[in-house]
Amino acid sequence: MRKRPQQQRAKMIVESILEGAQKCIAEHGVLQVTTPKISEKSGVGVGSIYQYFENKEQIIAELLLRKSENLGQALKQLVVLQEQASIQDIITLSIAFGFETLKSDQGFFIEILKNWHAYSDSEAAQVLEQHFLEIGMYLFGRYYPHWDFETLKHKSFVIINSTLFTMMRYASKNTFLIEEQRLQQELAKMIIAFLATD
Repeated sequence: MRKRPQQQRAKMIVESILEGAQKCIAEHGVLQVTTPKISEKSGVGVGSIYQYFENKEQIIAELLLRKSENLGQALKQLVVLQEQASIQDIITLSIAFGFETLKSDQGFFIEILKNWHAYSDSEAAQVLEQHFLEIGMYLFGRYYPHWDFETLKHKSFVIINSTLFTMMRYASKNTFLIEEQRLQQELAKMIIAFLATD
């Protein structure tokens, strides 16, 4: 962001800009979003938008960062609340949560995934990766206390990245010959089988 809003009114303007950007992405797709379209959807003048953001890319990056932070926090909460659940139940629940999140917000994440090459090195991607790694370390540390730190770190990395890649490809293309429910089941089986290996 060009400048962080301090006053309540300024914060409301930024929120309107971000909401307008999300509506534009849902209606037109990421590649067709323009600052004038965001202005129209948000009710914020183009000049006012440029007080806070340098360009549309910075608006989209801020929106993605906020949504990634919210996604990471929500998944952490979901996992931590499953105190009595088995590891398999938590994995199944987490995968289902991931697919639901990808489809929420008028398809915002799906549209971002279609253009992931532009965002894969973004701050938002780093935030998500950190949240998921922390969740993996917590979860697998809880159910596999005999693992040393290196094993825990490596298993978490492989599971998180292979699962995310599969989910992202499926959600962004959705032309595969497998139903989503079946894919969720197969992902859960794959993770459980990998966790069982030494």
